[in-house]
Amino acid sequence: MSRLPGCLALALLIGVVALGFIGLLSAGGSGAAIDWGYVWSLVRISLIQAGLSTAVSLVLGAALALALARRSRFRGRMLLIAGFNAATVLPAIVTVFAIVALFGRSGWIGEAARAVGLDYGSWVYGLDGVLLAHILLNAPLAARVFLAGLGAVSAEEWRLAAQLGMPPGSVFRFIDWPVLRREAAGVAALMFLACFSSFAIVLALGGGPRVSTLEVAIYEAVRFEADFSRAAVLALVQVGACAAILLPALILFGRRMSEAPPGGVAAMRPDIGSQRLRLLDGAILVLMGFLVLVPMATIAVGGVASLASLADGAVLVAMLTSLAIGVPAGALSVALALGLATLARDLRLRLLRPGLADLTGAAATLILVVSPIALSAGLFVMIRQWVNPFAVGIPLVILVNGLMALPFTYRQVEPPLLLAAERFGRLGDSLGLRGFGRLRLVEWPLLRAPLLVALAMATALSLGDLGVASFFGRGELVTLPVLLHERLGSYRVAEAGSVALLLTLLVAGLFLLAQRVSGGSIARPR
Repeated sequence: MSRLPGCLALALLIGVVALGFIGLLSAGGSGAAIDWGYVWSLVRISLIQAGLSTAVSLVLGAALALALARRSRFRGRMLLIAGFNAATVLPAIVTVFAIVALFGRSGWIGEAARAVGLDYGSWVYGLDGVLLAHILLNAPLAARVFLAGLGAVSAEEWRLAAQLGMPPGSVFRFIDWPVLRREAAGVAALMFLACFSSFAIVLALGGGPRVSTLEVAIYEAVRFEADFSRAAVLALVQVGACAAILLPALILFGRRMSEAPPGGVAAMRPDIGSQRLRLLDGAILVLMGFLVLVPMATIAVGGVASLASLADGAVLVAMLTSLAIGVPAGALSVALALGLATLARDLRLRLLRPGLADLTGAAATLILVVSPIALSAGLFVMIRQWVNPFAVGIPLVILVNGLMALPFTYRQVEPPLLLAAERFGRLGDSLGLRGFGRLRLVEWPLLRAPLLVALAMATALSLGDLGVASFFGRGELVTLPVLLHERLGSYRVAEAGSVALLLTLLVAGLFLLAQRVSGGSIARPR
């Protein structure tokens, strides 16, 4: 395949990001009036909530993975794992609904507390609610990564541990802990980054300035105050902070996280007979089932109870708008990832420039440090010189969402492209295979499943977007996440339930379809 598509994709990526920041800086002026005390307080709050969310998610995820690894056979295990996997693909705004519907003042627990005469406050609107929502999203993902790593431990290691009569403490110290420590570094960096720049969860559950993030502050600056100077400064601070988080992770832990299913050797663990561990594992499974599966059940129950509200024309319009944005954004992200991955592969193997190949991959990943709201605001400023930005809101949302999903799609398509070249590249060259014939015979067999997974990921991420659609919508571009947020904000929880269920079914359907067609397993990064 030609390197031209990759060069064009790289130029588009760099050009759009540069254009966005040029627009912000040109509209923002000098930024002399910035309240730096306010900026650093945002950074401090973001660091605290992201650090707590990541730490608790890692601990609970590791505990859940160990419990599932030790208890390989119990009734309902596969259903439990399926529920935890489903939690990793929930859009953030749907998670917000689940938390409010269960723990809110008018939620299941609130109603039960009042029924027995207890005073139940709205504690979910603050740091506690934000932490709970982040844990619901991230702990199952961490558990999936850890469980895959534990499942990759060889049968020979377990046989040796059994022959040596290792007690449970030694099994954890010499076998489990090295796996957990290896996998934790990379997944912790990604979870911390996602929590640090969280938007929908903090916007809905933050409870005001006491718990906010730079991303929410950027949105408020450009959406409600048109203060591009403050938005530019906040965006640059966020880029610096996120780069400081992500770059060491890319350098030190740049390998892919394990995604292989467990190897089926859990029955050989010498610690499965421990009565104390059996009780501990049971308590962990019950706790995580409550924290993750019960909020998900509120989505199903709340949605089914208000199915009639889906007949509202606004819901149909929002669904069609979401699909009109999500599917093209997913296709755009996959196309850009293919171009960049092909360019990186040729730089590495044909031109023998591994440094440039690494830079190309880094360009695809470092878009994570850019605020999508700030990027949207900068593009808004630049294009309003020629056209009404709100008139082209859908193309702009597609562009920004496609770029923001690029790190995840690139992670999916780059390894199989490189593997195809390493295994069959010389044979293809000797047979004179070029262009479409080479793609069909050499690359497509290895690329088909990851490509479908990447398309499902990018489309799902775009379907769940709230910030970019809210910015360009100005009340007119209403997607399912925007509609869900509006109904939650106006305390129409019953109607919000049907929208949450519809959005969940759309996202889950995408992943199930991709998994069925590709025949592989899917884990969505957050």
